[in-house]
Amino acid sequence: MVNSDVPATVSAETAIWRYMDLPRFVSMLASKTLWFAKAAQFHDDPYEGFCRVTARAVPLDEYGPKWLTHENTQGNPVPISLERMVAEVSHMSAEYFEDAREHLYVNSWCLADESMAMWQIYGSSGHGIALRSSVGQYRRAARLPVETSQFAYGKVQYHADITETPDVQLDFSQGPVPAPGSGVWEKILKLAFHKRRCFEYEKEWRGALYQDSRPEPGCNIDFDLDELISAVYIGPRVDGFFFDVVSSVMEKFQLKEPLEKSALLQPPPRKMGAAAE
Repeated sequence: MVNSDVPATVSAETAIWRYMDLPRFVSMLASKTLWFAKAAQFHDDPYEGFCRVTARAVPLDEYGPKWLTHENTQGNPVPISLERMVAEVSHMSAEYFEDAREHLYVNSWCLADESMAMWQIYGSSGHGIALRSSVGQYRRAARLPVETSQFAYGKVQYHADITETPDVQLDFSQGPVPAPGSGVWEKILKLAFHKRRCFEYEKEWRGALYQDSRPEPGCNIDFDLDELISAVYIGPRVDGFFFDVVSSVMEKFQLKEPLEKSALLQPPPRKMGAAAE
């Protein structure tokens, strides 16, 4: 169902976590979808989807037979050489890669065990909700409305200097050039799995979707939530009534997975003294 040959992969049994506030949790249950945010909306990381592309130089003088035609600026067909056609295709493809942030939509999870840092940043400072799942459950739960070449999942790789990372350098100056279409989609998807090392604390695993450029800040993708979710956790700082609120919401939307409160801030157990003789 998905293209597994794109980013670094982990075993299907590996646990993944997603932290959120209560409104997003309710929205997820009501819509039975997961939100895929457009990379261009990640204002805290302008390097999402970053790449550098070297296009093929368009020949100024054309030699040899001109078997092909294209339209000039006036819309009239003119004969061109194969060399010129390949160069022009390379520039068309390069534009897609340079605008990768407008085509990539991602849904992010954390590979680490339950994390206090993630509660602080993404879980309403410990007053929110977290979902526990696994890589295999995520793959089985996805109900993707796109071709397999337009979706990928895997572990994010982090780089000290992403601008010099070979994985995000594309050279179309020689050799084959991917034409706009599936050949471009798969290469653009790879860019979603490379980030700067300053974000390494997230230990991110994500699903990534390629879409034609559109103005929406993201899109909802159908998921089987019963397949996806192993357990629901409420934050370590919530008041007692919050458990009942979340329990009622889960009952309303018929989500029957276990509901637990995070134990990260519970005090350690007292050590019992030796029994008197």
